[in-house]
Amino acid sequence: MNSKPLFHLLSKTSNNRRLSLVKQLGILLVIGLLLFVSVGYVLQTRLEQTQSILKDLTLNTIPAMNNATRSALKSGELMSALESLTSATTPAERRIAELEVTEKLQALENETNKVTDNQTVTMLLKAIQEETKHLNVLIDQKLDLAYKIKVNLKKVWKLKIEADQINQTANILPVEQTYFTQWQIALLQTLSFAYKIENIERLSDLQEIHRLLELNLQNMDKISASFSAPLKKQVKQINTDLRYILSAPENLAEQQADYLRIIGRTRGREHFIHNMISDYSNITNQQSLIEYNNLNDKIASLAQGMTTQKIWFICGFILLSTMIIATLGLYSYAVKRLRTLTQKINLMTKGSHNLPSNRDEIDELFQAFDEFSNTINMQTRRLESLSLTDGLTNIANRRAFDQRLLVELSSDKSSKYDLSILLIDVDYFKQYNDTYGHINGDEALQKIASSLESIINKKTDLVARYGGEEFVVILPNTNAQQAEVIAQQMKQVIGLINIEHKTSKIADAITVSIGIVTKVKNGKANADTLMKSADIALYHSKTQGRNQSTHIDNIN
Repeated sequence: MNSKPLFHLLSKTSNNRRLSLVKQLGILLVIGLLLFVSVGYVLQTRLEQTQSILKDLTLNTIPAMNNATRSALKSGELMSALESLTSATTPAERRIAELEVTEKLQALENETNKVTDNQTVTMLLKAIQEETKHLNVLIDQKLDLAYKIKVNLKKVWKLKIEADQINQTANILPVEQTYFTQWQIALLQTLSFAYKIENIERLSDLQEIHRLLELNLQNMDKISASFSAPLKKQVKQINTDLRYILSAPENLAEQQADYLRIIGRTRGREHFIHNMISDYSNITNQQSLIEYNNLNDKIASLAQGMTTQKIWFICGFILLSTMIIATLGLYSYAVKRLRTLTQKINLMTKGSHNLPSNRDEIDELFQAFDEFSNTINMQTRRLESLSLTDGLTNIANRRAFDQRLLVELSSDKSSKYDLSILLIDVDYFKQYNDTYGHINGDEALQKIASSLESIINKKTDLVARYGGEEFVVILPNTNAQQAEVIAQQMKQVIGLINIEHKTSKIADAITVSIGIVTKVKNGKANADTLMKSADIALYHSKTQGRNQSTHIDNIN
């Protein structure tokens, strides 16, 4: 019997296949009707299973895996764009970053609309878009406050110029000269405090500066009361303008306080959006995993049935050689499609095509899917690694540090050993950037990061870029004395790389100030408490002259 017509009949609908089998087996009813029906049923079942696997693979599994990969890539790009938006310091940078974020969000939305109708994913994406709008509002407020602060500082400087002009042009009586000199000194002190406000990052320090400003303004008013009428009029106008800038309801200190609050809210909003993007990526990966597991179950069922099918082939060969030919033809067709599919998957994953000879086609398909799954997992791990690495210095970033610190503070580790943290700040780095340019500044940060990393044990310790010119080091199983030794080593290695810094007020090369905090084993401390203590220790190092390290326990 020719197997080709039978093969084409078996390729039609289910009812037509059964009818064709009856016709084809009519001449064989005398020698083995029951066996023929059984063999035909087995072949039909295997064919349907194979077609179902191919259909699921084509329509569900591969699209789901590709979607997971694309979603992971686009999620990573969106996270990077959000970081650029948050770190924008000028309206131009903010507009460019906003356009990039909008583009990445639109691409992610288009990808979601193509491949899924999952309401959870859709709602999560809408929430990400909504939170991004709120983040834009916060960034606008931050930039607006920064602009207002700079405008007020320019006004303060103009008042200083006016005071200098009074000294040059006014006819100051000899008896008034001493008081005028005192007034100028008080004015310079006030200006100094005003310019410090822009760089203050703690609300408590702002309150203290504001108190000192008020005392200086009162002193200036008191001194100006001793001037003659013409001089008193000129000086009083400067006092009034200065008080309006520094003591009005929307004074410079209050603007800086609002700026710090906006920065905190911006960072919190950014972290919240990052978490939602991670949830989005996890959901798409979960959908891919579900499809993969479902297909795996079907392939396993098909593999189990193949053993029974082989037995039926042997029995059919003994009783009906013609049925064996038809069966082998169908089997050859199914195997050819499986091999073609396996080869395509191997090409996609660049897998090995020289598999052991004792493997059957199902094993090869399993192997191909395993390689495909490994490729997806490897890409996911690579993306996760990129999200935890600082793009400039190629060391861990703030997010990686936060995750690691939570792990080290977990109950199963916290009770086993001491834990020390070093908070490192590059001295006068703003002046370095102003003098040598931001490109040299970036190169300096890269050299510093590499030098710090050379000191630690990379298997247990962690160096991360904390933000701007700040770095942070986690030292597990390190007590206070050992941490102080490591801090000194880090100061020495920074000195050895000898990066020229002529505008530094303490040395001709770049130096660092370090704050140290140690949590003893079984001690009670959380991440916020430790970082606040490290910040206090760092501030002490700065106020004591910089280029030194201070342990929080050594501060009186």
